[in-house]
Amino acid sequence: MKLQPETLLKNGSYRIISALGQGGFGITYLAEHIHMRRKVCIKEFFPTSLYRRDDISHLATVKDDDNVEVVNAFKTKFLKEARTISTMDNPHIVRVFDSFEENGTAYYVMEYIEGESLASIVERDGALDESTSRRYIAEVADALGYLHERNTLHLDVKPQNIMVRKSDDRAILIDFGLAKHYDDESGTQTTLTLGGRSHGYSPIEQYDDGGVAYFSPETDIYSLGATLYYLVTASHPPRANVVGSNGLPELPHSVSSPTRAAITAAMGFSVKQRPHTTATFMSHLNGGA
Repeated sequence: MKLQPETLLKNGSYRIISALGQGGFGITYLAEHIHMRRKVCIKEFFPTSLYRRDDISHLATVKDDDNVEVVNAFKTKFLKEARTISTMDNPHIVRVFDSFEENGTAYYVMEYIEGESLASIVERDGALDESTSRRYIAEVADALGYLHERNTLHLDVKPQNIMVRKSDDRAILIDFGLAKHYDDESGTQTTLTLGGRSHGYSPIEQYDDGGVAYFSPETDIYSLGATLYYLVTASHPPRANVVGSNGLPELPHSVSSPTRAAITAAMGFSVKQRPHTTATFMSHLNGGA
């Protein structure tokens, strides 16, 4: 199902090296820009439940003709996502260089971030010290603040989607597959959503149809708080419905009061309970009211 190493794309401009990961709607590859001799990441639109691929021609086709229209709409959304990210200019947001259609599907090309995700770091080393956790979270908050100023929600903030670059130890937010842009005046969504949620990191509204139909930074802020919870405990937070019923588990005594306050505020069950901006969240984290 995945493209094999040495597969060429865009008239030989890119060479697949290996597959890095696969989700419900896409496959990410490590590749080389042949002319520039530079490693890149390529994301392929490939909804596994809806597509099939010919092993020889690499052509992707929709399994069921009844799904062609909806798949094409999501492919258009995928390419729009690439254009949106390519306009972003923030040091903590992954950069997109190129997009194209080929093999019956679509691709976009991103910078290759040499490093590892926060999830991988914690899985290997255990909970991070609080100062390191706070620094990474502040960098992701900067990225989210930038997105929110542009009426865009990421909607999939979690440790797996935050890379730490080896060269400068900087946190980079990746994977905009669920991101939505909202009308600047009405606050209503202007893009299709692929749907999806990450248990423990998604707030309760992401479990409801139409729950994120309107622009609400608080949705991303919940996920940011949940990510901080994971960094300082090395435990995934409970699902949102459990938080609503039982509250958060007690944090380790070593966690400072400001960090506790930031996590508790961000992971409020209802939207109204949470900080409304990343600046307010950071005020909690820095010891403000």
